[in-house]
Amino acid sequence: MLNNIASKKIYIIVLITVLAITVSVAALFALILNEKTFYKGVRIENVAISGIDKSKAKEKIQQEVNKNFAGKKLSFKYGEREWNIDLNEISYAFLIDSAIESAYRIGREGNFIHRLMTVYNVRGRNVNIALTSQFDRKKLRSILERIKTEIDQKEVDASAIYKNGEVTFNKEIIGKNIDVDKNMELIENILLEKKFSTIELIVDNIYPRIRYNDISVIEKAISTFSTSFNSQKVDRSFNIKLACEKINNTVLLPGDSFSMDEALGPRSISNGYRNAPVIIKGKYLEGVGGGVCQVTTTLYVAVLKSKLEVLERRPHSLPLGYVDAGQDATISEGYIDFKFKNNKEYPVLISAQVSGNNITIRIIGIKEDASQTVKLKSVVVKELPPEKEIIVHDNTIPIGEVIVEKTAITGRRVVVYRETYENNKLIEREKISEDTYQPVRGIIKVNPYATSQLN
Repeated sequence: MLNNIASKKIYIIVLITVLAITVSVAALFALILNEKTFYKGVRIENVAISGIDKSKAKEKIQQEVNKNFAGKKLSFKYGEREWNIDLNEISYAFLIDSAIESAYRIGREGNFIHRLMTVYNVRGRNVNIALTSQFDRKKLRSILERIKTEIDQKEVDASAIYKNGEVTFNKEIIGKNIDVDKNMELIENILLEKKFSTIELIVDNIYPRIRYNDISVIEKAISTFSTSFNSQKVDRSFNIKLACEKINNTVLLPGDSFSMDEALGPRSISNGYRNAPVIIKGKYLEGVGGGVCQVTTTLYVAVLKSKLEVLERRPHSLPLGYVDAGQDATISEGYIDFKFKNNKEYPVLISAQVSGNNITIRIIGIKEDASQTVKLKSVVVKELPPEKEIIVHDNTIPIGEVIVEKTAITGRRVVVYRETYENNKLIEREKISEDTYQPVRGIIKVNPYATSQLN
């Protein structure tokens, strides 16, 4: 019986001890889990904040931010130029409150066992919450777009100028272009890493199509052709000079095509052209741009003599006085064009000059063989006589007098050959074109009582 009493006493003592320990542990756990400060081992931006509350932690982190980042700027650089941007200009700020909330949640999420394990683990190894930042992307983009206007540059082709028998060159200008989106991505990544070193802006080079090294071989005229015009016809002369200016010093790389219609631009008063006679359906009529066909014809012959490839050409409806039949080329805006292609292995330059009453057009390139000359020959293979004149009766015309209202013109079928001579010996003959100029029926006016005189 005494043994039973002793056993019960021991049991009660053990039970009380266990209960006491349990209560103590529970109280300890409760103390830990109800802690209002950050747990040991928790850091923000590598700054220890354990044992303090949110308010003290925010103050401490703000001091650290001020110490490390106060006065920091974004510095953009390109070449010798540099732009310093204050962080306030893009409303740059650290999300301190967000970091504090993330740090404070450590050890406070999940059931009590999970929380206790987290608190225990954090004590053994520090857990750092990095500060994140934010900024106004629109403000940053606006700054980059402003810088873009300072850096961007349009590329410029190299050019060649023929004057007084010499060719001079202007070298190309390499264009510059800032891709704003690409630079935004670069800068955003740097801001996220909180690195405020100088940022080299990404600027793309835009290379022009025509480069000095490509055209520097241009040196000599490979063909020349001239025509004359009446300089007393002021408006027509003006159009001729303007057309020559439009095409002068045009560079064509190998494979390039040239359109006279495109080069001349709109034949309009607003584009500088004047009214002057043009040939329309066999008649001379007033039209804006009269005279540009003579420049086109002069260029056509120069192109034939240089053996460039003619892509498109149409003759006039009437033979012309300033060039042999079959060697002319007409043009009509948006309808009839003269086109050719540089089929050489080197670039060529068009030189179009007006001196006095002469148009001189040269194709400048590389003289392939100085011993060779090229000539054009027009051969009339058939004449086409016009119908008998149309007689118009007019009582106001004195009897016995005849007024020619339209002169009859004999039509022709003409074949043009290109002949190549070497040391004055014909080595090649090519048929270039075969054109037909329709005859023009004459018109005369007479007194009706004098009609019998014409029969």
